[in-house]
Amino acid sequence: MPTPQPGEIWEVSRLVQSPLEFSSKEQQTLYSSSVQRFLANNSPPRYVMIVKDLEPLIETQQWLIVSVMMFSVKTDLLSDVDLLIPAKISGLDQDLLAETWHIIPALSCNLLQSVGKRISRQIYDYLLTVGDYYHGLIDKLPPEISEIHRSLSATKDSKTLYFHEQEKAWSDVLTLPVAAYHTYLKSKKFTDAVVDEALNLEQD
Repeated sequence: MPTPQPGEIWEVSRLVQSPLEFSSKEQQTLYSSSVQRFLANNSPPRYVMIVKDLEPLIETQQWLIVSVMMFSVKTDLLSDVDLLIPAKISGLDQDLLAETWHIIPALSCNLLQSVGKRISRQIYDYLLTVGDYYHGLIDKLPPEISEIHRSLSATKDSKTLYFHEQEKAWSDVLTLPVAAYHTYLKSKKFTDAVVDEALNLEQD
């Protein structure tokens, strides 16, 4: 699998991989109905943009973590931070909505493949700057660029707020395996410490 690079658009895999496997019952409990429809191949593909390089390797090549910006195929929910990415920019056969406020960690094994075209550096920086505005890291929105469309609708609009809540719930499909990986690491370190202590006692 090629290493994801910042600015690339990747399709999200419908097969969730994690060092701690979730049973079907656990998936029904943990994941929203929209995620379950996606995993059952009953909803359109989902896409993300790679935001940062992979984290330094600590344990294994298998569980690499990368930061991603969520994209949506629902392009009618434009706001000042949900921006329309035209198909001619993404290289896909449809427009996408960049959720500049919504950057999350994901295991790279849960990204299926790179699709479309890599986002230009200018647009990539613009998307991240708009996200910084949403999180209060800068005081005002950056000037618009002609290729990207945004609405004057503020994020406090009830329809936008509801959309954001739905998208946060959907992103569990990527964030829960990362949480499981960190739990796995903690338990592994604890187990290793117990084994080391037992060996030390035996040697004494």
